[in-house]
Amino acid sequence: MKHLIIGIVLLWAFFQVSSLIWSSKGQPPSATFTRLLEPPQHRLVDPYENGYFYLLGFAAAASLDPAKVGYEMWMETTPAQGASEFNYGKPGRSELQIDLPLEEILPSWNSENPANEFRNTTARLQTVTGRNRALLARYERWLSMPFEDMGFGHRATPRIVEIFVAHRLYVADGFSRQTALGMQRLTQDMHMWRNVLRDATTIATKVMAQIVITDDLRLLSTLLSQPVVNKTVLAMTINIAPPLTAAESSLRWPLQHQFTLGVQGDHAGDLTRERQPESLNAQEQWLASTARLPEQAFRQIAHPHERSFLGIPLQTRETWEMYATYYQAMMHATEAGQSTLPKLHELTGTARQGIVESLISPTPFEPDWDPFHYQLRETDARLRLAALQVALRRPSAQTTVPNRLAQVGSSYYDPFSGLPMLWSPTQQKIYSVGKDRYDDGGDASFDISVPAIVSLAPGPKDSQAAAPSRHSIRH
Repeated sequence: MKHLIIGIVLLWAFFQVSSLIWSSKGQPPSATFTRLLEPPQHRLVDPYENGYFYLLGFAAAASLDPAKVGYEMWMETTPAQGASEFNYGKPGRSELQIDLPLEEILPSWNSENPANEFRNTTARLQTVTGRNRALLARYERWLSMPFEDMGFGHRATPRIVEIFVAHRLYVADGFSRQTALGMQRLTQDMHMWRNVLRDATTIATKVMAQIVITDDLRLLSTLLSQPVVNKTVLAMTINIAPPLTAAESSLRWPLQHQFTLGVQGDHAGDLTRERQPESLNAQEQWLASTARLPEQAFRQIAHPHERSFLGIPLQTRETWEMYATYYQAMMHATEAGQSTLPKLHELTGTARQGIVESLISPTPFEPDWDPFHYQLRETDARLRLAALQVALRRPSAQTTVPNRLAQVGSSYYDPFSGLPMLWSPTQQKIYSVGKDRYDDGGDASFDISVPAIVSLAPGPKDSQAAAPSRHSIRH
């Protein structure tokens, strides 16, 4: 009798689980679901001319073509083959790998006056650049290449340590020779990475671009906070640092990418993440740490592939249709410039679940995209603050800094509050309230702040200052 009862229970469970899979059989997928699974259209035909593959193979041996190495690694991770990470372990693929902490490679980058430090430590800088000459030459080549993010639908995360080091060496080397050359390289660097930010189809590429852009902006803001600033720096900053565009701020493709991975994982039976619950992807961990994101940020947007003891996915078609609606709403929120993202439970309520699914997974997984959304706003805030540093150095008849910050126009307001940036007269800083939306007086632990030197009244010498460009902030 006992065996009969067990058999009946198992049979009932089997039909319950099966019903989860086949509950939508015969019903076509919605237009939203289908659209979210469509990959981006690519314009580059030759993979060896795509900066994305060049980036993947950036640390390959000097005798190898980085683009060819990167393309080989990418081909090994096609969804059909199931590899979850780029294999940097094969001979020659990581020969130029850098393992030293960034602070030991170019400490002058974070000094109080980096431009002077670059010039005063030319010999040391030449030693560092000479040791990394191949990386520096590759970076210069990479900056001139077209770029298409080919990571869509792939789980693998590129290694960026070497390209990040090369970016610093390239810009610093320019400043060590001449301020104008340094600014030209900084402009070129920002332009390239903002293109990458705009065209990123994965969240890893989006974060990667922001890391370099933020690094450039910190350097630029330090240059602008010096008592005496080279006129070339002032004249070129506005063209370097306009606010983010709608395309740059959008999370559309990264969201589609993550949705696609979730659906693919359910269909393919990918249990990689569940088999290694204690380990974090090394490249994702580096990105999260350098971008100051939560340690688990990338894992918290990766859909778990829950399966029954029979290996059958517990996510139903109705569940993925619910997620499709949710992801579409998040895309609209980021493209509309909304300060907060919609929540799954607010948008769809409780998911329709069968008995077995409810027991095993009482609430549907809700990906946490807030850290990435806030990071984009922080990047935008830093761009606006750099432009405001220049605006405040120009003489003005306005007697107060708050009035000047209010009159620059809403394009340069705080992206977190929608109000003018704030001014701390005691700290001589302008600042954004940051993601907590509280005014902490410019405290860098909570607010996003930069030093600002203010010229309040026009004088004879000021009339000789460089004229604003057509992109300049209006007074």
